[in-house]
Amino acid sequence: MKQKAWISIFSLLVIVAMLSTACAAPAVAPAGGESAPAGEQAAAPAEGGKKILRVAYGAEIDTLNALTSQNLTDIEITMIDGLIMSDNNNSYVAVAAKEIPTVENGGIVTKDDGTIEMTWHLQEGVTWQDGEPFTSEDVCFTLDFIQSEAGAAVYNQTDYMGIVDCQMPDPNTVVFVWDKPFAAYATLFDTVLPKHILEGQDVLTYDGYNRSPLGTGPFKFAEWKPGEYIRVEKNPNYWRGADYPKLDEIVFNFIPDPNTRLNALKAGEYDIGQILPNQVKEVQDLPGYKVELVPANSWIIFEMNVATERGQKLFGDPNVRKALFHAIDRQAIVDGLMEGTVQIANSGISPTSPYYNPDVPVYEYDPAKAAQMLDEAGWAPGADGIREKDGERLSFTIINRSSRPERTAIAQAIQAMLKEVGVEIKFEDLESAAWLQKWLSKDWEAIIGGWIIPADPSLTALYGCDASNNFTGFCNPDLDEAMKASDEAFDFADRKPLMDKVQTMLAEEGRELPIYYNVLPYVMREDLQGFKGSGTNLGSFWNVYEWSMGQ
Repeated sequence: MKQKAWISIFSLLVIVAMLSTACAAPAVAPAGGESAPAGEQAAAPAEGGKKILRVAYGAEIDTLNALTSQNLTDIEITMIDGLIMSDNNNSYVAVAAKEIPTVENGGIVTKDDGTIEMTWHLQEGVTWQDGEPFTSEDVCFTLDFIQSEAGAAVYNQTDYMGIVDCQMPDPNTVVFVWDKPFAAYATLFDTVLPKHILEGQDVLTYDGYNRSPLGTGPFKFAEWKPGEYIRVEKNPNYWRGADYPKLDEIVFNFIPDPNTRLNALKAGEYDIGQILPNQVKEVQDLPGYKVELVPANSWIIFEMNVATERGQKLFGDPNVRKALFHAIDRQAIVDGLMEGTVQIANSGISPTSPYYNPDVPVYEYDPAKAAQMLDEAGWAPGADGIREKDGERLSFTIINRSSRPERTAIAQAIQAMLKEVGVEIKFEDLESAAWLQKWLSKDWEAIIGGWIIPADPSLTALYGCDASNNFTGFCNPDLDEAMKASDEAFDFADRKPLMDKVQTMLAEEGRELPIYYNVLPYVMREDLQGFKGSGTNLGSFWNVYEWSMGQ
């Protein structure tokens, strides 16, 4: 066992050395137009001139429709205000709504027939960026789209399906009628669509919105130069008043390669950017910059797919999945690849959440136990050392995304670890768009993936049998019932033990192996003010209207 552990750690150190070499490569600035110049000028807007925030962003996004995008919506939320937003305290705050309804403030009322009436009062005087008023009709139009067949593209469509009616008593009031309680209701409607623009259009394909959205937010769309950047500019009629936003423009420059992004930040070419946890030490003393580590409601997982016939043969037996988990040295990944900046995860809910269950079953690193479990499951070593059963080799492919080299490195480490117990892993390396398409098709065998969940967690949209984000083919009706019960408990005292049960059931099922909880390192200019990093699924640009630079 000690020898095998040493092999795993040695493999990780080799990978870390390769990544460090790549990080030391010369900086390569992304191409850009006049709105996004590189070099020292980008780090300090001219006195008296526009205050332009230049962001070293990741891979180019798929769409600017925040509801249907499969990426983070950092860019979209600079332009679009929803009813709510999650903040840096892992809580929800009202935005286009005056307040979040509760039982205590009278916004939530249970009717005699068991339905729930939930009343949202909208901010007055809010207009779309073309001057049209923002009203309750826009909110109900958004719900109609989400609940439609096309709305299956919405990542958390499942969470909205309990709303059976949307009423508009007046332009500034909307009432949702729920067929039953849904505890995570405050996570919904982070985006609202403009009815007057999208009515009668195919929302999924209408580029008039998806490539240049109209919102009510602090910034408005200005330009999308494919492969290079998206630029947004100040909304002079923002409903919060003339003092906001404080910046004039934001330019999101697409730099998918993390090493190139790091070097561009080190060269002073950008004002803010996110880097990888294992790159933090390279920028801790960068002159003129500071680093903030934002704990994330996010975790990295090793996940398998049973939606295909071959996937069922390989991973249908939970004991096989659990055996693979025992063969993976997560501590070596945390200490080696991530250089100790993250912590091992055993549940999909972060320890920063009050719903975290610290007592779930844990898959400790034990390759001897892994080998024994595979023996007992009927997978015997073949002539080349790779296990076989009924003519099928215990060999599978992990699809890797080119824009996520840290996940590819994790896959390489797991490949070395599982080889020690007679399991073969191959790789298929794909560009981001191709990876996403393959993942959504369910035509894959394994991934190193990750999820980001709301501040008020519900796991139903990820793990339910028919959930909108279940691309693995796993289905457990008992788990569905447990998640349903947890979703319907408004009171924390009632919901907490139900959420504990859900986390325990997921761990016992061995559906996936949580590896570590993410931390989001941001590098930013020392004079960037107002940044309040948020580790929720709505990202750290949630309060960008308050950001400023300089004096």
